Amino acid sequence: MAKYVSADVLDGGLNAIRNGAIRMLLLKAYTAGDSYATVNGNAICEVTMVPGDYALSGADGAARVLTVSAKNGTAFASSGAAPDLHIAFTDSTSKVLLVTDETTDQVVTGGNTVNFPILTYTSAQPV
Repeated sequence: MAKYVSADVLDGGLNAIRNGAIRMLLLKAYTAGDSYATVNGNAICEVTMVPGDYALSGADGAARVLTVSAKNGTAFASSGAAPDLHIAFTDSTSKVLLVTDETTDQVVTGGNTVNFPILTYTSAQPV
């Protein structure tokens, strides 16, 4: 049985991130389902995002990919000795829109520069 989803549908979720995520945060810890308040409380660095920091790509009938530009910020707090770092995208009032693992889990000291890498998130065709 053949399956298909229009790029417009796949982009719907990606556009929710692109248009609504105005902050990218580095978190010292994250547990699936953490509240907006908990995510904010675990943030140690924040950068402001604009729609131009996001790019959508992929042909119709294929997976669609949201690419996030690399950014730099200054840590306003330390991670602690054994962080479980994550990167979160939030609005400025109440929503956590996307959280992904940051795989280095390096110790971060307040006042140091944080380099957020280019990130991608894929919205795939149904299987």
